[in-house]
Amino acid sequence: MDPGLLKEREEFLRRAKNIPVVEKLRPQSQTLPQLNATSPQTKKPPVSSTREYLTMDTRSQNQGKFALLSRIVKYMRRRHLERELHPLSVEEILEELQLYDTPRSDIVWLENEALPNNPKIATTPDKKFKFKPRYDIRSRNDLYQLLKRHETRGLGGIYLDDICEAIPDAEKVIQSLGDTIVQVTTPHDKKTVLFFNDKSFDLNVEDEFKQLWRAVSVEGVHEGKIEEYLHRNGIMSMSADKKVFTPAIKQKRRGQRRNIRPVKLRDNEHLRGILKDFSDKKS
Repeated sequence: MDPGLLKEREEFLRRAKNIPVVEKLRPQSQTLPQLNATSPQTKKPPVSSTREYLTMDTRSQNQGKFALLSRIVKYMRRRHLERELHPLSVEEILEELQLYDTPRSDIVWLENEALPNNPKIATTPDKKFKFKPRYDIRSRNDLYQLLKRHETRGLGGIYLDDICEAIPDAEKVIQSLGDTIVQVTTPHDKKTVLFFNDKSFDLNVEDEFKQLWRAVSVEGVHEGKIEEYLHRNGIMSMSADKKVFTPAIKQKRRGQRRNIRPVKLRDNEHLRGILKDFSDKKS
């Protein structure tokens, strides 16, 4: 081959390498995020699944059941306060409440589960129900004895709500007892608690001492300063020797000795005259 042509070819290739080349990219198809950004967003209506529908349906059914149970318990409580103490079946309760369209499944649930397990309802052997208050009291004297029994046994107070469930016109009954009852409102739940007021512990204090007691303010004073002030004025606290209780030693009872008699073997007593001894005789 002609060397001149080869030389021109090499120079052409060298010049072609030195020329910058810009590659034109082909327009690619838009990606999914770009399409979502450019295209107008259309909100799809939420489609609830079958499971969510069943859950919502079950929840609404349970709410209806417990609302029915609450209504029945309130009605039985009102009957008890009106002294209608005879028990009723579930059908009779629903009839008195005029709930004629109650589903059969709810009636079975009330008979077998809800009412028998409710602490406010008592069940009779023939599957009838009546209201069961926490305390079985029906009169002013019953309330007095109940409060006194709680006081003597150290059982504490009784909630006013429990009394109102057992006695009609409980407020009037409590007022009739006068200062025999002390009412205290609890700070945490703001409920009223009744206590028996034992008047045997009352102490008559003269008005002069009451005024002195109310005139002295020790708010913000440390207990040590109060004790120091009392000692300085000759007021001492009463003290007494602690009584030491020694447990009594139980004496063991001495058991009576039994005379052990020698055991005599009395085998073959009934054959004494028949048997013969041949041990000393030679055969």
